[in-house]
Amino acid sequence: MEASITAILLMAGIGSRLGSSLPKQFHRLGQQKIYQHTLQTFLESRLFEQIILVCHPDWVDEVKKEVPPEVQVVPGGPTRQASSLLGLQACNPGAEFVMVHDAVRPFVSPEILQRNISSVLKHRAVDTCIPSADTIVHSEEGTFITSIPDRKAYLRGQTPQTFDYQLIWEAHQKTRQVHATDDCSLVLELGHPVAVVLGEESNIKITTEFDVELAEGILQKNENLRRRSPLPCS
Repeated sequence: MEASITAILLMAGIGSRLGSSLPKQFHRLGQQKIYQHTLQTFLESRLFEQIILVCHPDWVDEVKKEVPPEVQVVPGGPTRQASSLLGLQACNPGAEFVMVHDAVRPFVSPEILQRNISSVLKHRAVDTCIPSADTIVHSEEGTFITSIPDRKAYLRGQTPQTFDYQLIWEAHQKTRQVHATDDCSLVLELGHPVAVVLGEESNIKITTEFDVELAEGILQKNENLRRRSPLPCS
């Protein structure tokens, strides 16, 4: 029996760090808006029984016009944590697992999605991470270095993050946090372990103008690779 998996794409932010009045998820990247690239990957994977977009309330009506009818669009809250909970509340009854992803990570690969699903079936909670190529520096006050830990023990967290639905629901109900930057911290607060699956360097989160320029380069590279790939034999 196949598991019932819901995807929640978070896109309720206003993108203030990009320095634009237009939220970053609605900026164009090639022929599509950023969030549409992300949504396309999730739709084409055919891994999900339900896909939910958690959108800023001011943009809900516009997004509903832009997405297929099977994609559900719900208004988000004032924080990422609040928006994630609203996404959970919108899940169909009987959802067994839920994958939470930043809609402004448009280059998430089908392989990352599959790694998350394979792992969550065993461990109930999964985070996507990559090693750090840079030295990790700890500075308590941001002025002087306090310590330099071994970077091999520290990873850079990405999304998606995938959970047993009942586990992440319980974590949201019992947490004392109000501004959690990801859902894994809520699960860890419960005392439940979170497994790690390997992400990819190209799975960037678009936050600044530099990220937009980097994303345009990744998109062009991907399009060039697709053009060079031989067509399958009929």
